[in-house]
Amino acid sequence: MKKKFWMMLMMAAVLALTGCGSGSGTAEEMSEDAGETEEASEDSGDYVLYEDLTSTLVSLGEYKGIEMAKTVEEVTDEDVQAEISDIKKEYSDLVDVDREAQTGDVVVIDFTGYIDGETSDSLQGTETSVEIGSGSFLEDFENGLIGVTAGEDMEINMTFPENYSEEVAGKDVTFEIYVYRVSEYQLADWSDEFVQENLDYDSIADMEESIRAELETAAEEDAESNWQYELVYAVLENSEYEIEDADVEAYIDQMMSEYETYATMYGMELGEFLETYLGVTEEGLREMFRETAEFRVQMTLAFHEIAELEGMEISDDEYQEYLQSIADEYGYEDASDIETYYSSEMIREQLIQEKVINLICENAVDTAE
Repeated sequence: MKKKFWMMLMMAAVLALTGCGSGSGTAEEMSEDAGETEEASEDSGDYVLYEDLTSTLVSLGEYKGIEMAKTVEEVTDEDVQAEISDIKKEYSDLVDVDREAQTGDVVVIDFTGYIDGETSDSLQGTETSVEIGSGSFLEDFENGLIGVTAGEDMEINMTFPENYSEEVAGKDVTFEIYVYRVSEYQLADWSDEFVQENLDYDSIADMEESIRAELETAAEEDAESNWQYELVYAVLENSEYEIEDADVEAYIDQMMSEYETYATMYGMELGEFLETYLGVTEEGLREMFRETAEFRVQMTLAFHEIAELEGMEISDDEYQEYLQSIADEYGYEDASDIETYYSSEMIREQLIQEKVINLICENAVDTAE
């Protein structure tokens, strides 16, 4: 749960400084998307600054010398093989098979779900491809397809998770399913020669070694991110606040504005966009954001208090270096173009947050060492 909130928090911060919220977009693409709406150049007006808050920090928890273990998840042979399996699929053909479906197969189905005898568009699909075990659909749904054969009519009875779409959360559902075909991935050749010619590795062993190294690097990065969160969480948990609901709502509005941008890009109303792509209502998404928004109010208050106690300031050189780092990462030709869309106050707010996080981590004790 904590990791999810930290990722949402950091995502929101990144989204605030990257226009459409897509790290893969170029500066030109982001500018074109921003040009589709008159409000695009005023995005920074939605960003909540410290000066906007009416909440107060009553007492600040200890922020130096925090003891916390940094745990790095072990990379297993199964993890490596799962990555290789995904790569193999890119070079495989999907071939129909005359047998019962098993994990890893792709099953093409029609399905209609019924809750209390009623169905809806969101519970139906035609000629839908489901890869069993991929996690693209609910686990109970995918596992229910194990053992089916082409041409079969069958049912899956299951219960939607409590944290699923508000419309169906926690409800029992019966899916009536027709199976068109069962297919498996088949790769004609998998050898050192194939890997050399198609994947730029010296051999399968070299590929496995490289993938393991990449996964280990990712595991270390995840551990660092989680450790940062745990440290910040400890500071906030040991602090006291008087939180105003208006501040929480302002942060929720900020996060919601990103989805409003997406909806506009797709030519849809926000509610329609959320129902179509996320399966959630506007109110449901706001509630999902509430705990993260409360966290952000607390963090902003605590971080500014720490910055004041530590005499932290953002020099012009630091500010320009930060602008340039964003420009380099997202493909802006001129770093000053960023200020066309986002205010200097907003950018400095982000810099303060990063400096405080660095201070907390530099003064923490990793008890795993």
